[in-house]
Amino acid sequence: MLAATTRAPSRRGASYPFVHTSVRWVMIVAATLVAFHSTWLQLFYELRAGTTGGFVLIVPPLAALVAVGITHRRRNELPIHDRQTDTIVAVLLLAVSLAIKALLMPRYATTYQLMHLDVLAAWVFVSGACVAMFGLRTTSRYWLAWLMLFVTSPILYRLFLVQLGGTKFSAGMLTLLLAAAAAGLATRTSHTRGFIVGVVTFAVGVAALTVITIFRPGAPIGLYQYAPTIAALLVGAGAYLLRFRGPAPRALPPNPVKPAQAAVAALYIVPVSLALAFVPLPDQHLTPVSPGPPPSGTITQTVPRGWGQINSVDYDWPRSYFGNTAALRRQTIRADEPRADWDRLLRPRTVAVQTLQVRRAGVLEVYPTQTMYSIGRGRVSAKSYIELGYGVTAEYFTVVDDDLLVTWNLLSFVWTRGNDTAQRVSLLTVDNHEFDARFPQPEPNSVANIRTLMRVLLRGNSAVSDTSPEDKDRDMLTELGRDFVETQWQQT
Repeated sequence: MLAATTRAPSRRGASYPFVHTSVRWVMIVAATLVAFHSTWLQLFYELRAGTTGGFVLIVPPLAALVAVGITHRRRNELPIHDRQTDTIVAVLLLAVSLAIKALLMPRYATTYQLMHLDVLAAWVFVSGACVAMFGLRTTSRYWLAWLMLFVTSPILYRLFLVQLGGTKFSAGMLTLLLAAAAAGLATRTSHTRGFIVGVVTFAVGVAALTVITIFRPGAPIGLYQYAPTIAALLVGAGAYLLRFRGPAPRALPPNPVKPAQAAVAALYIVPVSLALAFVPLPDQHLTPVSPGPPPSGTITQTVPRGWGQINSVDYDWPRSYFGNTAALRRQTIRADEPRADWDRLLRPRTVAVQTLQVRRAGVLEVYPTQTMYSIGRGRVSAKSYIELGYGVTAEYFTVVDDDLLVTWNLLSFVWTRGNDTAQRVSLLTVDNHEFDARFPQPEPNSVANIRTLMRVLLRGNSAVSDTSPEDKDRDMLTELGRDFVETQWQQT
């Protein structure tokens, strides 16, 4: 991202700054790959699973294009430099990177894929290494490239994507906007020129995106994100080469960090890189994906014997979160006969059966079960796992909801039904057994989730955790869950 050369009296001497810069960048890239190797592997997995997180892998080339354009415009800088300041800032940034991955990220284990704080830690690590290798003033000259990295966080990307409808076309358009901005910034010698290049780049990308939409409507979301973006990136790179006649930078101020000083900086960059490499990704406690019965052609689940359906409600908002083929249906069922072990007053129990159907099970990992509800000031218990038969494993947890003044119990499992259908089935009860009891409704709750994330940041996980849950309905939900699974298999 950063490049610096010194004036040399001969062609032989002119090659040294390029070699020195290249060696430093090789070290920075290698250290970043080692430090966050698990992150890059996870992003590749998400790309294959059909989630939107894979877009992160295309952001560094876009930022590099911006940086190369800035390099051509760097000149006439004051020779002000303080190596002690460089070292202090670099060490602080490296320490912040380590703190984010080792201390902050475990707090958000259940929403790891939604937030991807390790990506933020990676960019902080790269910025610290650049300050150590090239100096603070030189690094700060590339603030537009750093801005490109830091504003493209996965959680912001997903928030904008939800507002745009959450379709694959919207995901491609968002990534394309980043590519057009990068091309415009890279070739910008004036505001007008940068705007024109950005518009042309965007137009080419839209054309590529339209072709994909027409001829490959069922293509994975990664193709919608990458293909038009790469096309736009090639257009931007071509405009850059036409403007600057090649990638070689113009005369720049001397690099203030000497090779010997850069070698000393490597002595603290490498240990931090190795320390980061040994910090594992958090355990999301994901619901196991189990093989389910063959597809039935409908999202409606068959009600087990001894239960009757009261009503059924469909929701369309999951399309913005899980893709335009997602569907959500809630069936409210009630026991035909009361049981004393389920209710001392012999009231028939009511259960909400919620089915979220998507094409790929991987997209369910981004938004865990509890994120589909506006929990507010609720406290969630630790998850436990229950075998329901037929190879199906369910998660069970409780939520003390201080807004509704109830405790609700949830048993949830994920299974695949055929090659292109996955379902998350949730059985929900509340400790108010009256017929008119209020059940928490599934709803889009980005604001509520962000509020919960801030509570965790400021007060820790104890603010949202129930350490002494009362599993009042565990036995009932376990029995119902097993009957429910067996009923669906018997229908095939």
